[in-house]
Amino acid sequence: MTKAAHERIDFTPGSGNVFRDLGLDSPEEELSKARLAIQIHDRVKALGLNVTNAALRLGIPQPKASRLLRGYADGFSTERLLTFLTKLGHDVRIVVSDARGGASEGKLVFTTLPPAGARRRRARRPAAAGGRRT
Repeated sequence: MTKAAHERIDFTPGSGNVFRDLGLDSPEEELSKARLAIQIHDRVKALGLNVTNAALRLGIPQPKASRLLRGYADGFSTERLLTFLTKLGHDVRIVVSDARGGASEGKLVFTTLPPAGARRRRARRPAAAGGRRT
């Protein structure tokens, strides 16, 4: 092994949110907007839309659509990004719950479900004798 392979490299572990690590004002919101932008990009790609057609579908100018599809969500509110997803054929569900563990402040959690065809379906129970379910 070379001498360089034995040298210790110092690093600082990330928090899991690059926007927090960069010291931005609203890191949770920035992270959620980035994740929404990724979902929009992936959906546009899955639909086979080019930037011009995506812009028409979203109702925004082509340059803004191009910027959004390259991952720049600045200039769009979270609500508008969610609306874009609905225009692209996604359902959006918002769930509000109490903060876990008695925390004084809640957190924003972003979750996506697999495509409908990829979700596991629950097995149906067989009907009881006589054709009636119990």
